[in-house]
Amino acid sequence: MTYSESMNSKYLLFFFIGIFTFFLSGYALTGIHPPTSIYLMFMIYGVLFASGLLISRERSSVFILKAFAVSLVPLLLISASFFALGALSHEYSKSIEAEKLEFIPDEFVIVTEEELNEYPVLKKAIESPGVYFSADPEEWEQTIDFLEEKGAYEIKVEKDYYRVSFITA
Repeated sequence: MTYSESMNSKYLLFFFIGIFTFFLSGYALTGIHPPTSIYLMFMIYGVLFASGLLISRERSSVFILKAFAVSLVPLLLISASFFALGALSHEYSKSIEAEKLEFIPDEFVIVTEEELNEYPVLKKAIESPGVYFSADPEEWEQTIDFLEEKGAYEIKVEKDYYRVSFITA
C-alpha cells in the first residue's frame, strides 16, 4: 500500500467517525433534550475523534486539522439535514379539534351545513367531538380564516355548540 493510499484510508476512517457519531449519539442520547444532547454529541465526537487519532498513529498538526474537517463536515451536514427534516414535518403537523360545549357561550357564530361541507376536516371534527383530525396546512389556514371572518371560534351547528381548536406541533 502506497503512502497516499494509506493516508486516504485514514481520512476515510475519520469520515466514517463523523457519520457514526451522529447515529451513536441518536441512540445513546434518546430522551435527552437540547442543548444538553448537543453538548453530549460533541463529547462523543471528541472521544471517537481521539480514538481515531490513536488508531491512525498520525501526530502531525496538518493531518489532525484535515482529519478534524473530514470528520466534522459529515457530522454537521447530517445533523443539519436531520433538523431540517424535523422542521418540515412540524410544518405539516396541523390538526383541528372541536369540543362540544354543555353551555351556551357568550359569543358564538352560526355555521350552516353548506359551510361545513366546504371545510371537510372541520366537519369531521364536529361529527366526532374531542378527536383531533389532521389537516393539510392550506385547509388548516383556510378554516382559521373562515372562523376569524365569522368572528369567533365558538360555533353553533344546528342546535349544538362547539369550541374549535387549532393545534400545531
